Amino acid sequence: MTRLLRFVHLKERQIVQNWPQLRRMVERYGFPPGLLLGPNTRAWREDEVEQWLASRPTAPKPEPRKSTAHKSAIEIAVER
Repeated sequence: MTRLLRFVHLKERQIVQNWPQLRRMVERYGFPPGLLLGPNTRAWREDEVEQWLASRPTAPKPEPRKSTAHKSAIEIAVER
């Protein structure tokens, strides 16, 4: 049996932060729209949410940039 997730569960899993973000995810990124259980109650099937998450691209973390704008006094002295 499939578990239903409410908005609070999506927040706990750090999938969304607020309702406007969720709306954009549904409209722009294909997040499942969920099921309307009542006039103010929406839920999402856990398997659909997991499938959507698995389909999202992942990227490696970028390397930190080396700052050359601020040289220390030692670096300046060595260059001379």
